[in-house]
Amino acid sequence: MIRILPVPVLSVLLAGCHNATDVSGFYVLMEVDSLQVPRVVSATVFCDELVLTGLLHLTAASSFELSVVQAQDCTRNGAAVDTFTTTTGGTFSVNRTQLALHPAGTGLQLTGTSSGGIVDLQLPPLPLVPGGSHSGRFLIFPE
Repeated sequence: MIRILPVPVLSVLLAGCHNATDVSGFYVLMEVDSLQVPRVVSATVFCDELVLTGLLHLTAASSFELSVVQAQDCTRNGAAVDTFTTTTGGTFSVNRTQLALHPAGTGLQLTGTSSGGIVDLQLPPLPLVPGGSHSGRFLIFPE
């Protein structure tokens, strides 16, 4: 038996399929290493290194800008809290749910996934954080 769908239902189904690889938009960092931000990513006897926030902008022209705001809190050692932002940009490619960011001039590739307005992404090396890689979960910012 052949079933004919009404036009509104069919257009909703087609719209869902049409934008499956369109990941462009502004995304806000919600988690680092599966824990909510702000997040302590390194600690010593003297200082804590924190990720405070981040923003990922993916454009329709396949370019990106990623900024991560960190803090170095050395108040228990009598020093101050310093905050700084690390920004990187370049191009990205997407294949279904697989995402690859290519920061300009670095030779790095940051991999991740995108699904339902959420981007899970390997973060670039974080300044002042010794070794190891970190992951971030970004949520699309409503238009």
